[in-house]
Amino acid sequence: MSSRRSRKIGLSFSLKMSFLYALFFVISSLGLFVVAYYLIEGLVEQREQEIVRDRINEYVAWYEEGGLRALKARFDEQSNTARDVFFVRVVGPFNNVLFVSIPERFQGVDLNQLKSISSTEKDFWLSIKDRTRKGSWTIGLAPLPGGFTLQVGKSSVQSQELLSYFRTVFIIFVVPILLLGIIGGGILTFRAIRPIRSLIQTVRDILETGKMSKRVPVRGGRGEMDELVGLFNQMLDRNDSLIRAMRNSLDNVAHDLRTPMTRLRGMAELALQGSNNPDACYEALGDCMEESERVLTMLNTLMDVAEAETGVMRLDMARVSVREVMWAVADLYEILADEKNISMDVDLPHELFINADRTRFQQVIANLVDNAVKYSGDRGRVLLSACEKEGDVLISVSDEGMGIPSEEIGRIWDRLYRGDRSRSRRGLGLGLSFVKAIVQAHDGEVVVESQSNKGSTFTIRLPVAG
Repeated sequence: MSSRRSRKIGLSFSLKMSFLYALFFVISSLGLFVVAYYLIEGLVEQREQEIVRDRINEYVAWYEEGGLRALKARFDEQSNTARDVFFVRVVGPFNNVLFVSIPERFQGVDLNQLKSISSTEKDFWLSIKDRTRKGSWTIGLAPLPGGFTLQVGKSSVQSQELLSYFRTVFIIFVVPILLLGIIGGGILTFRAIRPIRSLIQTVRDILETGKMSKRVPVRGGRGEMDELVGLFNQMLDRNDSLIRAMRNSLDNVAHDLRTPMTRLRGMAELALQGSNNPDACYEALGDCMEESERVLTMLNTLMDVAEAETGVMRLDMARVSVREVMWAVADLYEILADEKNISMDVDLPHELFINADRTRFQQVIANLVDNAVKYSGDRGRVLLSACEKEGDVLISVSDEGMGIPSEEIGRIWDRLYRGDRSRSRRGLGLGLSFVKAIVQAHDGEVVVESQSNKGSTFTIRLPVAG
C-alpha cells in the first residue's frame, strides 16, 4: 500500500514539475515573442518615419530654391515609381490645396482625415488606414515659408505584411514550441529527481529487507539533490553504527549483568537458608544492596555514554574555571591517595577557562584521577596539570602506575573493556569510554601515552573559552 502510494506521489511530482516547466517555457517564449514583436514594430515605424522625413527635407529644399513652381517642376522630373509611392500635398493657410500628388494606392484613403492636421504643427505624425483596411499610411508634415504646409505620406503595406508574416511564423511554431517544452520538461524533471527516486528505492529496500547496509548511489554532483543523498547516506551510516553499538552494548551488558545477578541470587538463597541467623541475613542484604548499586551505576553510565555519543545529552554549558575543578577533584581523592601513600600534585601556572558543563567536566577529571590512584602502586605520584596551547586548553592526568600494554591502548576506550592486568581491580570498564564520549560531546579530544610499568598520561584538549 505504502509502496504504491509513494509511486503515485513520485509520478504526481514528476508530472507537476514537467507541467510547470512546460508552462514556464511557453509563457517565456510568448513573452519573448511579444517583446520582439513590439520592438520590430517600433523599428519598422521608426524606419517609415525616417523615409518620410528624408522625403520631406528633400521637398522643403526644392521649395526653398524656387517656391511652389520649382517644387512642382522637380516633382514632375521624378520617376513614376517615386510618384506612385509617396503622397504629396501642399496646403495653404486656409486649408486650400495648392498642390497634390495622389498615388494609385492612396485612392482608398479618406482625405477628410487630414483635416485634423493643423498647419502650425511641427514634427506631427499621423497614421491613417484606407477603406479596405489592408494597409495604412504614415503621414508627416513640415511648415513652408508663406504659411504653407507640406504633407508627405508613405504606404506601410509592406511593413504590415512583414509584421503579419512574423505573427504567422509564431503561430506555426507555437505547437512545436509547446511540444518541445513538454518533452524538455519531462527529460529535465526525470534527470533532476533521479536522486529522489534512488532515495525512495533505497528506503523501500531497507523497509522490505531490514538491511541497513543499503545506500543511495552517489553521482558526485554538487547540487541540492546530491547533497540530500550524501546527508541521507551519512544518516544511514550513523544509524547503522548506533545499531551495531547498541547490539554490542546489549551483548556486553547481558554478559556483565550475568555475574552480579548470579551473585544476587546466590546471596538471597544463602540468606533464605540461614533465616535463623539475623546477622547472616543482614550481611546478605548489605551485599545485595552493594551489587544492585553496582548494576545501577553501570546502567546509568551506559546510558550517559550512549546519550553523549548520539549527541542527545543535555549539557548545561557555562564558563568553567579549570583551576577550581581540578582542585576540587584533587581534594576529593586526597584521602584515598594518602591511604596508599600516593602524592597528589596539581600544576596550574595560571587561570584557564573553558566552555563546558561543569558537572560532566568534573566527572571526566574524577574518572581519570580515580584510575590514576587505583592503578598506582604505593608511594606513587599523581600529577594534575593544565596549560594553554594554540587556542586550546590541555589538561593532563599522569600517574606512575602499571601502565597500559601497547596492544591494549586502542581498545581501552571501548565500553565494558577491561585489560588483563586491570581485572584484579574492582571496576566496570566504563570509565574511559565515558571520558571519551563526554569530551567529544564538548568538541574536544582525549589521547593517552603509556608504557608498561612506567605509568600513563591522559591528555584532554578543549577550546579556550572566548
